[in-house]
Formats: sequence, structure tokens, C-alpha cells
Amino acid sequence: MTTNPKVCSICDQRHITKPSTDWCSECNQALCTECKDFHAVIKALQHHSMIPIENYLSLGSSFSLVEGHCSVHDDKYQLFCQSHDCLLCLTCLEEHMKCEDVVRISKLTKDVKTSENFIEAQKGLSDITLKFSKLQSHLEENLSDIKTQKESALREITQIREKMNNHLNQIENALKTELCELVDDQCHNNIHMTLQEVIKEKANVEHFQQQMVDLCKYGSDLQAFFCLRKIFAKTASADQYMQTLADDGRLYRVIFTCNIVKQIPEFFSNVKSLGSIQLQKIPSQIKMESAKDKEAQLASLGIKSINDIKLNLVHTINLTGEFTGCCILPDEKIVLCDSKYNSDCIQILHPHGELILKSPRHPAIIRM
Repeated sequence: MTTNPKVCSICDQRHITKPSTDWCSECNQALCTECKDFHAVIKALQHHSMIPIENYLSLGSSFSLVEGHCSVHDDKYQLFCQSHDCLLCLTCLEEHMKCEDVVRISKLTKDVKTSENFIEAQKGLSDITLKFSKLQSHLEENLSDIKTQKESALREITQIREKMNNHLNQIENALKTELCELVDDQCHNNIHMTLQEVIKEKANVEHFQQQMVDLCKYGSDLQAFFCLRKIFAKTASADQYMQTLADDGRLYRVIFTCNIVKQIPEFFSNVKSLGSIQLQKIPSQIKMESAKDKEAQLASLGIKSINDIKLNLVHTINLTGEFTGCCILPDEKIVLCDSKYNSDCIQILHPHGELILKSPRHPAIIRM
């Protein structure tokens, strides 16, 4: 079977190649026009989220690869284990029975795109992009000023040169060489290299920013939920990079002066140089305000401590028996272990108490 989302997954299973037109986030499949229509009339699939395949392809690969089905048990993910940081289907749950912080995915992903964390991630990308724009302008302005200063110094040196004889030609050329080497090698090249790095980092952040826009429009809640950590990590990395630039002195504003010797007694015998070139680095006025250290901890997306949970009585179920165990299934059905009169049995009830199934089996051999 092909993994190319541009090809209809259903048709491909029948060894037919058709271009896909839509993507089902629930089934994690690409569909052609005919299969989409068939998909829409199946009652169990009518509420699945469908997006045009172009919108799905516009998502970054790290976003679109977040799947909603368990590849081991071929079942839909319904739970999330915060201890192991992994998605679970109902079969996977058997391996996490001792984990106390297994929660429903629907609770984690509810309103994730309007959550404070999602909005904060968008704002973080915008702030980082703005900071990179300021850095880019700062460095470009510095390069322009250096070029102007260089041209001004060269003109001044040349004007002095024109008034002197062949002996002055040598020291003129020496001073020009010193100027060019110092400005080009130590100033221009270093700042230009920093500028190229800043432009590259800015482009990376803008790419993530566009992916965030596409994710908000076309991505699923699960994709949005999982991508927050990557976005927070990127903003933290970019923030650290800018702070490193400031700490390393690579944002210092570089200026220099060309000091021409004004008095030249016994010029031909004593003067060996027209002047000297000096560099001065002025600290940048751009403030590097580090963003707060944020991590997309899954537990921080609204999951309260058990000590903070307040219980409200919804309804009362009257039962007879000696119940030694109780379990609430993901679909809110109730499973009870009845040990009355040493005759173990399992009872499964509707959420409001109606009996669905009563099985005279020991709980240990009943598998839901």
C-alpha cells in the first residue's frame, strides 16, 4: 500500500491509482471524489473531519505525521498516558493499568486552538520574528554606516595623497591597506556572516509561523496539541541564539576613525605613516528580553490535580450485591465486580444504571 497522500488510499488497496482530493483526519487516509462520497454516507463516518488534500499537504511534515490510530493494534487512540508521554488505544491501556495519570485525549485537545498555550505559541513566534527583523535592520544599518565611513576615510586619505610626492605614495598605500584589511576582514566579513545567520534563523521562524497559521486553519486538534512543544522549543532556541549574539558581542556597533597626522615636521625623514586606523565597538541599543521558559507539558493543558477536583452528585444507582471493584469505560459505561455469595460475576451498566450484561465469570478472565 502506498503512503503517498496524493493517491487515494482506498483505491490503492484495490490496486487502482486515483488522485486524492480530500484527507480524513480520523481515518488518516487520503480519499478521491468517489471514495469521499461513499465515506460521507456511512453512518459511523459521517462526523469525521475532512479537509482538502491541498490543505493537508500544506501542513509541515512534523505536523501531518501525527496519526490518530495505533499502528500496533489498528485501533483509534482514545487515551493519553502522561507518565510515559504516549498515546493509547483501548488495547494499549492494558499495559498502563498502574499508571495513575491516564486521561482522555478529548479532554486534552478540547479547545486546544483557542487555548492560552496555543495563543501564546503564536505570540511567541510573532515576537521572535519581530526581534529578528530588528536585528536584521540593525546589522544592515551598521554595514551601510561602515561603508560610508570607509568611503569617507578613503577620500580623506586620497586628498592628502594628492598633495604629496612619491615618498608619500608608499605610506598612503600602507594606510589604505591597513584600513581595508581591518574594515573588510574584521568588520564587514564578521558582521556579514552574523547577518546571514540572522536572516536564516528569521526565515526558519517565519516558516514555523506560516505552519502555525496552516495548522490553525487545517490541522486537527491532535496535530495542534502535539506541535506546541516543537514550537515552544523553536522559540526558546531562537531566543537563546539571539541572547548568545548579544553575550558574544556580535551585535556591538562597529565604528572606526581615521586619524590623519596634522603636523609633519621633518616629514621626509621621520614620518613613516599617515595615521592609524582604530576600531570602536558600541554596544547595541536593542534589548534582548528573553521570553519566559515555556515547555508544552501535556499535564499543563488544563489537567487538574486530583486534590483540586470537586465532585458533584449527578445521579444515584441502586444496586444489590457485594461489589468489590468498579471501572468507568471511555464510553462512560460502568463495569462492576460482584462477589455476593462467593459467586463472582461481572455486571456492565449504562451510565444511568440500566443493566447491559451480567456474566458469571471471574473478573480476571473478562477482557473488554
